Amino acid sequence: MNKDKNKEEEAPKISLRSKINMTNTAYVDLFSGQSPRPNIFSSSSRQSPRPSHRPIYTNTTSIMNRPLNPMSSALIIRPSSPQPKTPSPQFTLLNKFTPLQPQELITPSTFKQAVIGQSSSPNPLPTKPLPTQIEYSYKPIEDIILTIEPEYWTQNPNLNVYQICNTIFPKTHYYIPDNFSKNQSFYESILIKTNSIIMHNNFDPHVTNKIRYCKVRIIKVLTISDWGQEPHKNKDISLSNGQLTKFNYYDYQLAWERTFLKQNDQLSISFFFYISDDFSYPIPYWFHQWWNKFGIDQSIILEQIQLAQNQFFENAKLPDSILISPKWLIYSHLFHIPWIHMSEYQIKDQTLDNFPIPNLIRKYKIKWWSKTDLDNCNPKAVEQFLSSQPQYCKTLSPIQITKQETFLAKKQQIMAQMAKCVSEEEYDKLLEELKETRSSTVSPSPVDLADDNDDFFTQEM
Repeated sequence: MNKDKNKEEEAPKISLRSKINMTNTAYVDLFSGQSPRPNIFSSSSRQSPRPSHRPIYTNTTSIMNRPLNPMSSALIIRPSSPQPKTPSPQFTLLNKFTPLQPQELITPSTFKQAVIGQSSSPNPLPTKPLPTQIEYSYKPIEDIILTIEPEYWTQNPNLNVYQICNTIFPKTHYYIPDNFSKNQSFYESILIKTNSIIMHNNFDPHVTNKIRYCKVRIIKVLTISDWGQEPHKNKDISLSNGQLTKFNYYDYQLAWERTFLKQNDQLSISFFFYISDDFSYPIPYWFHQWWNKFGIDQSIILEQIQLAQNQFFENAKLPDSILISPKWLIYSHLFHIPWIHMSEYQIKDQTLDNFPIPNLIRKYKIKWWSKTDLDNCNPKAVEQFLSSQPQYCKTLSPIQITKQETFLAKKQQIMAQMAKCVSEEEYDKLLEELKETRSSTVSPSPVDLADDNDDFFTQEM
């Protein structure tokens, strides 16, 4: 009797976190469901555990201690061979500082002058030297994509973030799909066909069809008023393959996020964002949420540019339709500040009731573009902007007051000359003289943006 009791006490106990010898374990397909779970509460299970059942955790890893570390896409090995550089076509922008609506024309400049070229500032302020390699700064926001169940590690104890992303994301989606007919191409087509963005994919010359990065010009964001009907009602759209389909305003909102979740096999795609000169206001409130994930913020801004931004909003008088936008969106638009964005996936534990539950999360990170011309967005540039567009100043400077007085004096002089006209011929002659005088003093008209050969789309980052 005592011998039987000792045998019963020596029988192994099974628990949810017990480590089971891999040699005695028969593995099955992850989602086959053909191997039933053992009943750990039955008496037969306590007396004789069945080694053929699939374990919840293997002996090499567990939910408490697994050899997984979040891997950054920066660790991906790049081809060592030098990549040829192609010449970049020239592109001209409307003007150095983006005018608001209503607008007065100011001196035009090229994109290279506005972003990477020589500044027109006669006395540029001393600039802080940039590091040779600028690091990404993580946004304080992250998305939980899914909870990682134990079965994901059953057949591969060393499962990493790349393998799990390859498992859960279809090749036509880089998010958990809620409708397989609405894939990556569907959402990209929405933003492009509605004239909301212009996007250019830059491919790796050494790997066929591998996208290295995308350059995105933001043109506008449709509001409910722009949509012109109830948000659930559909409109027709033609996809990139020529297929006709329908989308609604909710699809349009999703497109702003899902378009920029696009990835290659190494999860290394970055996006170069730039706000177009003719970007329109107001923006919808939900776009603040997009900006919080994908837009520029103060964490990557140099100190002198932060001072310039404060100086601008202290002295500028902007319409309410513009002021409802994020401040760095407005400043990046008016002073041509681009930024680089990237998404990163990590495996991160979430502790609930003292039990760590692993989740796949998506983090957002941005960095400053090292080729940005600081002279076009520093305090001196703010002074030039407010001087050239006094209608947006809270108070006029002495120079602006003098210009205003000169204009009023000329106006009175012209009105006096018109009052002296006694015939239609004298009146027409005076108008002709005024027209000739005006044409000789007006600066050349800006370049038409319809002729768009933007070298922003071809420069290397």
